[in-house]
Amino acid sequence: MNTTQILAEARRHLGGAMESSARLALSDAVKLEAVGELRHARKRALDSLSYSVGVLSPVYKRVAKYVEN
Repeated sequence: MNTTQILAEARRHLGGAMESSARLALSDAVKLEAVGELRHARKRALDSLSYSVGVLSPVYKRVAKYVEN
């Protein structure tokens, strides 16, 4: 899964009780991708997913496999 796909996954799952935090993290991810900071962009997109679907979600777990710590 590449950075573009991870960002798309985060976009697709926006919502939840912490939607504003998810949107902020996704916005950061998009900006980081634009300047070539792909590793950090993937991490912020994963942060977005943590706010929107939670860390126990299968979606989060699937994407987390592709994000370097």
